[in-house]
Amino acid sequence: MFLLPKGNPLYENIAASKVKIPDMFEKLKGSSFTGYLNFTFPSSIAILFFEAGKLISAMLEQDGKRLTGFEAIAGVCNQIFGGGSLSVYKLSRDLTMCLHAMLHGDVLYQGQELKLIDIKGLLEKMKAQRLNGCLRIYTEDRTALIFYKEGAPLGFFHDGSHDIETSASESQKIAGLPGAKIDVLSTKSAEELMHYDLLEMVNIAKLWESTTARFSSEREKIRKEAEVVGQQHADDALKELEDDLKEVAMAYVGKMGASLVEKELNDRGGRRALTDGSRAGAFLAGVEKGAKLLTSISKTREMLETMKNEIAERTKSLL
Repeated sequence: MFLLPKGNPLYENIAASKVKIPDMFEKLKGSSFTGYLNFTFPSSIAILFFEAGKLISAMLEQDGKRLTGFEAIAGVCNQIFGGGSLSVYKLSRDLTMCLHAMLHGDVLYQGQELKLIDIKGLLEKMKAQRLNGCLRIYTEDRTALIFYKEGAPLGFFHDGSHDIETSASESQKIAGLPGAKIDVLSTKSAEELMHYDLLEMVNIAKLWESTTARFSSEREKIRKEAEVVGQQHADDALKELEDDLKEVAMAYVGKMGASLVEKELNDRGGRRALTDGSRAGAFLAGVEKGAKLLTSISKTREMLETMKNEIAERTKSLL
């Protein structure tokens, strides 16, 4: 899970499967959107940053592996039909730049223990170099982020907060915890990031078209396979019903009962006739006519009532 400020939420937790990626990207481009999209899928998460309507970066993380750029966008398209949610947050230009640094920036320090670092000297160095980026302070349980623009702190963010804060008090508390470590990541200025636009580099419409076509094909294949399995199940159930009807007929009219049931079913197109009300009625009428020649009227009526109940009960799930 990525720790990111929410800023101004445009959408939160909408069903990802209802989103048409090309349409959404076109809308964000047309509105000069600045902020990020957060896709949360069952087994992965994706973050896409926009700057004034330009898609400046895309990242997808799954099973400890991180994909970026075209591969990340393709991953989003591939997973969007499998469930998950989408949230869209509008942020300031400078904050978007800093978050971009956190996920994609150059690593200046990583996993350094705070107690071993001259933090005052580090901050002075960041100021002198007019660093754009993010300083991350963390322990196993807590995390704080300090965003920098041209070497000056832009704001503070920590787990448990929803937006940027102006006070460093919580960050200082986390920095004072035993085992606290620090990462420092830098990035280009917002103006430099503006020269990079994945929407101009990737044919989103074509990628989406091929992905949806593949998904539709796979869904149709699954539907057909399920249909075949269902058909086989229905055939097995009807064969079992036919065998039971033969046993009922034999119990009432003797060995000729099995041949009588088989004949009447064959005359109506086979055992599938039992799932059709009119053909099942015609089958029973035929059995009744033949049975009257082999046994008493009372036994025939009793047999037909038993058969009728069996057919009604056993074919309910097959209709």
